[in-house]
Amino acid sequence: MDQKRLPGARKWARSMLMVAAAVLLPAMASAADVPSGGTISVSMQEDASGQAGAADAFVDAATLALSDKGFTLLDDGHAALVMELVIRASEVGTGTGKVEKSNSDLMPGGVSGAVGSSFSLAVPSGKTRHVALERTELEMRLHRRGDAAVIWSGSAVTVRPADKRASAAMALCNALLRAYPEQPETVIGVP
Repeated sequence: MDQKRLPGARKWARSMLMVAAAVLLPAMASAADVPSGGTISVSMQEDASGQAGAADAFVDAATLALSDKGFTLLDDGHAALVMELVIRASEVGTGTGKVEKSNSDLMPGGVSGAVGSSFSLAVPSGKTRHVALERTELEMRLHRRGDAAVIWSGSAVTVRPADKRASAAMALCNALLRAYPEQPETVIGVP
């Protein structure tokens, strides 16, 4: 009786092996197609958030992160690869933040003709203020110039004060490209 079940078990094992190969081989092949260097340009797709000022911070952060990965940055139209950036930002409420310290100053005497100097020393106040919080999602898509097929993509999201866009851009780009050329399987959350 066990010998009669054995051919069915072999057939089942063979079919499971075929399914596993069908799932894993395309993923391994696509990781091999992702370039680990070369010439690249960074372009911004239409900013869906309506905040055009944030685009420069994200392009600068992406170019710095890509150059750290060994890519040579060129102008649009001259590079072999194009990294497209898509930003989606939305306000999510308010939070509290620390009040920033004022700068220290050293000045000559306060009264004309007097000898001496005065200085002010910045001391943290421990006070907080309300800040607008912004949810920012960055999606990066890599493709060859003149070819619309995406060869690598990833997405990362963070919630930070709205006035800290440059630090959010740098954190999102670094998080996305940290494991490059590995393909992120999910959206990366950045604290």
